Amino acid sequence: MNRDALVRRFEQWLDEALASEDPPGGIDAEMLAALADANPDANGWIDRLGDAYTLWAAMTALTHEVKLQGRSFKELHHTLGTQASGMADEIRAAYRERERDVQREAERRSRREILSALIDLRDRLGRGLESVRAVESEISRGAGHSWLRRAFTKRGKDPHAEKLAALTTGYELGLERLDQTLDEFNAHEIRCKGQPFDPRRMNAIDKEESAVVPEGTVLEVYRTGYEWSGQVFRPAQVKVSCAPAARQQHE
Repeated sequence: MNRDALVRRFEQWLDEALASEDPPGGIDAEMLAALADANPDANGWIDRLGDAYTLWAAMTALTHEVKLQGRSFKELHHTLGTQASGMADEIRAAYRERERDVQREAERRSRREILSALIDLRDRLGRGLESVRAVESEISRGAGHSWLRRAFTKRGKDPHAEKLAALTTGYELGLERLDQTLDEFNAHEIRCKGQPFDPRRMNAIDKEESAVVPEGTVLEVYRTGYEWSGQVFRPAQVKVSCAPAARQQHE
């Protein structure tokens, strides 16, 4: 057999030996045949070449996997960072809203306490003014009936009357200023006397039979009620008319 025949037989044998395994990428069969022909230990070299290819393939796959994992980790880090930033913004916004709610509630509670104190002060001034006017009325009635006292009293101003007039003026000015302040607070008095009884804004603590006014009419106000920003701040305490007993029995 000549050399060409030997080379063809070796190539045939080599093709059969590598039939179950794909050659490494980039290396064709002719190059492998030439390398095998030049190397007397071809079989061992081919085995080592197969092991190197397997190792190279595994390293390539591992490198690709590492790249994919790194890209996934980078995307996960970016996603988590974005979510954490969004959650932090939501928490800060909720905290600021909560602070505003607490501040508004504290302001409303403070205004409510101040308004309650102002209304209580107005009640006291109102009772004081009623007392002064009652004393003035009693003095006027006493002076009108005592003609002997008028005859022997020196002409001039009565000092007691002057003091009472000064007190009356002081009470009226104080009430006027308080009413202005209550108006600034958007607090208004509930008009009751002569009006039909409204259970939402009034408390009926007394009743009186009357054949003159319709049943359920407010006859007297014991304590003034107030509304604040359209809501009942303090209900009024009133006396309400009712039908006479004879009429009720007849009905």
